[in-house]
Amino acid sequence: MNEGLKTSETQLRTLKTRGSDGDWEGFYRKYAGVILSFCKKQGLDDFSARDVLQESMILLMRKLPGFTYSESKGRFRNWLLTLVYGKVRDARRRLIRRAEQPWQESPLSGEAASASVGEDLAEDEVESAWRMTLLEEGLKRLKRNPRIKSETMEVFEACVIHNMTIPAVAAKFQLEENNIYQIKNRLIRKLREEIEDLEQNQALPTPGSV
Repeated sequence: MNEGLKTSETQLRTLKTRGSDGDWEGFYRKYAGVILSFCKKQGLDDFSARDVLQESMILLMRKLPGFTYSESKGRFRNWLLTLVYGKVRDARRRLIRRAEQPWQESPLSGEAASASVGEDLAEDEVESAWRMTLLEEGLKRLKRNPRIKSETMEVFEACVIHNMTIPAVAAKFQLEENNIYQIKNRLIRKLREEIEDLEQNQALPTPGSV
């Protein structure tokens, strides 16, 4: 197991048993961007997305210490998704109620609210949006990694994000094709590690009512 996953499991166990304010702050920084981005993919505005972030973190702090690890249950990612999406649905309901009451200031009209946030997505659509959010956050982490040069990241994005062919990327950056393959493969491995770190390798039980 790589060091990143060891750190994830250690962090999760620490939060469960004796997490300090610093531990929770680190956890917050780790997942804040993921949760905000996911909320906006579900049609929430920035204000509502930040409400969901705060509510999710408060609920997680309250519930996590009471959970017992179980290899037969879902991973932490699945538990967190369930928790966050429950708060997203609550936020949608609040937006609709505001939109239906014209004397209350609302960022959406009633019709717009129904179209934007009125319908719950199918489970597979929610899962797809969550996985895409993790992928985007993983890419952001790679970009922030001081060990990865900006040109190396540009090569990787040309291959993976923009779907350019290896010869085309080699010509654009004036590099040997073998170098392009090496960069692509190396950063794909690192991207997978970042996503696994966000998913957490440690299994947790599926929550009941959140």
